[in-house]
Amino acid sequence: MANPDNPAPTPPGAAHHTEASSSEASQPAVPSQPQPANQQLTKHLSFDEYKLYYESAERVTDRRLDLNKWNYSVMTATLLAIGAVLVWATQRADHELTGCVGVFILSLMAFLHCTFWIKQIDDFKALNTEKFRILNEMAPQVTFPDTAGTHLGSYEPFRREWRAMEADDAVREIRSGLGGRFMALKSSSAEYTMARIFRLAFLLIALAIIGLAVADYGNISAHLSPFGLSTDSTN
Repeated sequence: MANPDNPAPTPPGAAHHTEASSSEASQPAVPSQPQPANQQLTKHLSFDEYKLYYESAERVTDRRLDLNKWNYSVMTATLLAIGAVLVWATQRADHELTGCVGVFILSLMAFLHCTFWIKQIDDFKALNTEKFRILNEMAPQVTFPDTAGTHLGSYEPFRREWRAMEADDAVREIRSGLGGRFMALKSSSAEYTMARIFRLAFLLIALAIIGLAVADYGNISAHLSPFGLSTDSTN
């Protein structure tokens, strides 16, 4: 019979185990560290998802090209409108003031439109750059439908294509409309070139019409209105 005043001895190692357990229980739990973004991607990605994302990148390119065509047409039409106003202004002396004001307003609006056009090119190019960066990250983890039990992986064509173009010196650093820089095909600068030429042309037209109005102030002030308010419309 066990003696209550003399309890049974603790087996060797039991006390150490008890102390270790109580020590572990008293320690606060260490929160798990978040994984980097590139490690949060799943091991295998769907080819359908990759295909849909590539198609969205292509649509961004098509939208940018359509936008450039539209803006080019608008700027060309604005130049023709300015020419028509100038012809109308030179027909009579009392048309000059109205013509100068009309040309200045058209030039100012076109200048602002070209600035907005350049900003749109920047935005579309930045969006497309990020889309293809993500596609390059997805490519190694894309799984294709099995064919006869064979596992098919991606050849990463976009990444290889870009490296080949860099080796062939087909890309260069392009300055964006807002002063930023990025790598792109050499022909990509043509989009910015047309927008900048139009913007410079409209700026020069606006400055020229101001200079004309100042130089011919006497004649303009003598023929202020084309609606019969001037006393002499033949001078």
